[in-house]
Amino acid sequence: SLQVEDSMMDVYDFVYEEVRRNTSSFRRHELTAIHEAFLCCGKHSPFGDTTNVENKTCPLGRVYHEGQDCLQEIQDFLRKHMDFVFSLLGIAIGFTVYGMILSSFLWFSIHFSSNLYRKGKYILR
Repeated sequence: SLQVEDSMMDVYDFVYEEVRRNTSSFRRHELTAIHEAFLCCGKHSPFGDTTNVENKTCPLGRVYHEGQDCLQEIQDFLRKHMDFVFSLLGIAIGFTVYGMILSSFLWFSIHFSSNLYRKGKYILR
């Protein structure tokens, strides 16, 4: 999960810096799509003012403020969804092991049972 988180944050940083350095319309559309998907706008940058990028790429009607840092929003989003995926994976593994145990009991009962082929061999006393 840390690799997924790191790679997603690296992608965001790469696209953000490309838009900041160059006004490519393709990268600007990518950044706008990321902002709309994660409901965030921009990031905190130690290198100076980033409001020009955010004015061009943030969804309409969304004003940038401290609580909407995209890096933090992406991290929270991925953490929440990875917890959900791990829960589903744990449940699936549990059902798989339960099914394997039941299947092994069925196989052993069929394999070592001699009374399955007793048709017509009953003795009345």
